[in-house]
Amino acid sequence: MSQTISRHIKIDNWIFEVKMVRALRVDNYGEPYTAIANISLNGSSGYIDGIMQKNHHKISEDDVRIIENYCKNMDVSQINVEKNNKYLTIHSEEQGVAQLKLA
Repeated sequence: MSQTISRHIKIDNWIFEVKMVRALRVDNYGEPYTAIANISLNGSSGYIDGIMQKNHHKISEDDVRIIENYCKNMDVSQINVEKNNKYLTIHSEEQGVAQLKLA
C-alpha cells in the first residue's frame, strides 16, 4: 500500500481534519491490543506522543516500519519522538526530540 491518504474531508460547510491518530497492534478491532501508539500530525511532520507494548519491551523494527509506512501514506516526511522514549530505537537526536528516518 503506497497511496497518500487525504487528511481533509469536507461534508457540507464543514472540513474535518485528521490531527491525531491512535494506532493499535491487534488482529481484530475491539480485541485486546498488544501495543499502542499515539501520533499527532502537523503539516508534513508527525509526533509520536506515546508508544509502548503491553510487555514493556522495545517496539520491533517491523512495527516501526509499519508506523513509518502509515505516516508516509498520510504525507508525513518526518516523525519526531521524545528522546527519553525507552520503547524505540532512535536514529538521530536534536534538542530533546528524536527523529525516525523516513526512507
